[in-house]
Amino acid sequence: MDKKPHLLSSSSISPKDSPKKIVSLLLKNRGVKKIDEFLDPQYPELKLPLKSAVRLIKETIAAKGKILIYGDYDVDGITATAILWQSLYQLYPQVTPFIPHRERDGYGTKSESFFRFQTEKNTTFDLIITVDNGIVAEKELSKIKSKQPNLKIIVTDHHLSDKPLLSANVVVHTTLVSGAAISWFLSKEFYKDADLGLAALGAVSDCLPLTGVNRSLVVHGLQSLRLNPSPGIKKLINISGTRQDSLSTYELGFLLGPRINAVGRLADPTEALRLLCSQNQLQATKYAQSLNSTNQDRQSLQKETLELVDKSIDLSNKLIFISGDYNPGIIGLLAGRLTEKYYLPSIVISTSSEVAKGSCRSIPELNIIEALREYSDLFIDLGGHPLAAGFSIKPENINKLQKKLSKSIFSFLGKLSLEPHIDVDAIMDIGAVTIKNINAIQKLAPFGIGNPEPIFLFKDVTMTNVKAIGQTGDHLKFKAGSLDAIAFKKGELIGKFSNDPKVDIIASLSLNTWNNLTTPQLIVREIIKSGSDVV
Repeated sequence: MDKKPHLLSSSSISPKDSPKKIVSLLLKNRGVKKIDEFLDPQYPELKLPLKSAVRLIKETIAAKGKILIYGDYDVDGITATAILWQSLYQLYPQVTPFIPHRERDGYGTKSESFFRFQTEKNTTFDLIITVDNGIVAEKELSKIKSKQPNLKIIVTDHHLSDKPLLSANVVVHTTLVSGAAISWFLSKEFYKDADLGLAALGAVSDCLPLTGVNRSLVVHGLQSLRLNPSPGIKKLINISGTRQDSLSTYELGFLLGPRINAVGRLADPTEALRLLCSQNQLQATKYAQSLNSTNQDRQSLQKETLELVDKSIDLSNKLIFISGDYNPGIIGLLAGRLTEKYYLPSIVISTSSEVAKGSCRSIPELNIIEALREYSDLFIDLGGHPLAAGFSIKPENINKLQKKLSKSIFSFLGKLSLEPHIDVDAIMDIGAVTIKNINAIQKLAPFGIGNPEPIFLFKDVTMTNVKAIGQTGDHLKFKAGSLDAIAFKKGELIGKFSNDPKVDIIASLSLNTWNNLTTPQLIVREIIKSGSDVV
C-alpha cells in the first residue's frame, strides 16, 4: 500500500543551503538537544546495580562452583550469551552456555529445560545467570529453587517486569538497553576487552532506539566490528556479501542479524553461539555456511507461505487473522509482512503442535496487546506491547478469539481513516543532492529507531531510462532528473508512469562508487503521482 508523505518540517532545502543548515534541520526534526554529544558520542557508560552480581560470580569462582549462562534464541539473547561466556571463560573454565530451542524449550527460563540440560551435561550447577530473559520467570525459577535450594540465581534482563523476583539472589534490570548491552556492562567487570561489537549487533537486531547510551554502544561497537571482528563475525560478514570496513546498522539489522535469527527460527540456535565464539577459522567457516544456508531456507519458506496465505486473507473486518499448519518460527515475519502490505493489524497462528502459537503485528492506531487482553481467558499465555504480541492458545479457542477480536477491532478501526504515511524530513530540490551534502548528513549515522535515516520529498521529478533490474525484475532503476535512482521491491511499477513521467519521489540519499567514480543517488521509498497530497 502506497504511503503518503508526512512532512516533519515546513522548510524546503535548495541548492543554496549549506550542509550545516541541512544538518541543523535534521537534528531539530529528531528533537536532539545535546548536539555535540549526539554527533560525537563518548564511550558507553550506564549506571547499573552490578556489585552484588559481580560479588556472587567471584564467590562462585573462588569456591570452584559451576556456572550456567541461560540465554535466548534470538540475536539479542545469543549475543548476550556469547559476550558473557567469552568474558568469564577467560578467567574460569567452569562456565557453560545454554541457548533454548524455540520449539522444544519455548521462550524464557524454563525449569524443565534447566533440569534436562543439567542431566545431559551430567553435572550440577551452582549458579545460573540469565541473559535477555528471566525477569518474568518467577514461577519457573521457584521450581528450580525448590529442587536445588543451594543454587544461586542472577537475572539480567531488559524486558518489562510483572512481579517481584523472590527466587533470584540478584537482579540486574533496566529497559534502557538491550540484553546484550547489560551482558556487556557486566562482562566488563571481569574482562576489559568484552566484545562491544556483539553488543551493538544485539541492540540493532532487537530494535532499540539509537539514542543516548544505545547510540554510544552502536557507534563504538561498529568501530570495533569494522577494525577487529571475531573470526566468526568476520566469516558471517564475508558470506553475507558485505564489506567489513563499511558496516552500518543496515548490515547488522538486515544481513547479519537475520542469519543468526534464522537458526533460532528453523534449526538449532546453538550453532549461532558456536559461530560467535569460534576462534578457529575452519569451524567459523562451517558455522557461517550453516547459518547462511538456514537463512536461505527461511527466506524460501517465508516467501512460499506468504504467497499461500495472501490468497486467502479477508480484509473486511480491518483485521488479518490467519491460522494453519505454518512453521512457528516464521509466523512473526508473516504477520509483519502482511501488516506492512495492507496497513492492518495481523495475527498469524501456527497450529502445527498441540498448543497453537500466535504472533501479532499492529499499526499505530491500534494497541494490539490491549485488544488481546480483553480476552485473556482464551489464552494459555500472552505477552507483548502496543505494536507486537505473542501468545499460546488451545486450538479449540482459535475460532472464539477470531470472532471476538474481529468484532471489537472492526468497531474501533472502522470509524477511522487508516492513512499509511511515511515521515519526510523536508522537501528537497533535486539540485541539493550533492556529495558534500550527503557526507554531512552521514554524520548523523548510525540510523535506526529513534534516529531514522533522513528521507526527503522530491516534487515534479521527471523519470527517464526506467528499467526493471534484479534476477526476477523485482527492482526499478531510473534517472530522476539527472540523478541515478533505485527503487527496491518496486519492479511491478514498470510502465505505470510512462504516459506521465512527472512524479513525486520519497527517497533517502546515498553515494555510489563505480570504477573509482563516486556519484550521488536516490534510494527510493515511494513513487507517487505528481502533486499528491501531503498528510
